[in-house]
Amino acid sequence: NMMNGGIYDQVGGGFARYSVDDQWTIPHFEKMLYDNAQLVSVYCHAFSLTKNERYREVVYETLEFIEREMSDSSGGFYSALDADSEGEEGKFYVWTYTELRNILQKEFEEFCKIFSVSESGNFENKNHLMRNGAAQHNQKIVSWKNKLLVERSRRIRPLTDDKMLTSWNALMLTAFTNAYKVFADEKFLLRAQQCATFIENNLLQTNYSLKRNFKNSKATISGFLDDYSFTSEAFLALYEITFNENYLNVATQLTEHAIQHFYNASNGLFFYTSVNDEPL
Repeated sequence: NMMNGGIYDQVGGGFARYSVDDQWTIPHFEKMLYDNAQLVSVYCHAFSLTKNERYREVVYETLEFIEREMSDSSGGFYSALDADSEGEEGKFYVWTYTELRNILQKEFEEFCKIFSVSESGNFENKNHLMRNGAAQHNQKIVSWKNKLLVERSRRIRPLTDDKMLTSWNALMLTAFTNAYKVFADEKFLLRAQQCATFIENNLLQTNYSLKRNFKNSKATISGFLDDYSFTSEAFLALYEITFNENYLNVATQLTEHAIQHFYNASNGLFFYTSVNDEPL
């Protein structure tokens, strides 16, 4: 199960990029913005269908991770966190048996049962935490996670890929919008609007063309088709929960621009990059 296995960060929330084994025990520890954005939207949808509280937990923890580790003061979101720190893959995320025992003390044995901890470990003699699927969300688990998160925050962090990509930011904007739709939590709406403002201020041009990237206060590459489609979708979703016509106008203008500059009338498909000679 994805949210109980090693691909999900059981301490800090968020999903790693992929697993290196067929049981989804050990991930490749890199975390990408676009995976987390789309998975948040999936878990929002799953919660709305099932009302499974664990799905809510995954949404909240993952968005807290995004806020804590992948958010820029400009309102945009970073692209990725490396798998390695201090030259070792996964070092930031795994635990020795002794380390966990010292942190959790009297509650250590109970913790081991719920998070599959052993002396031999499951990753190079250390423990990458997995969660027993039968363990329901409760305050004890929350307090354990908080203790481990504080401890982990003292470690040397993996490097952050701090470029901000338009299409991936739009996916995360949509994720926050979906979270607001399902959970009616104002902080999700606020964060979605901050991202929309970031896109409008830094990536959207006066002729409703888009730039693709933003780093060190510069946007240097013209937008591709996915930038237009995901951004238009995100602004439309934001309009649907705010009825702010500015968002609807941006979505409409971006779509018009994409049709004008990317559409191939000869076969009814769209090019990935602009084919119109007019400068973007």
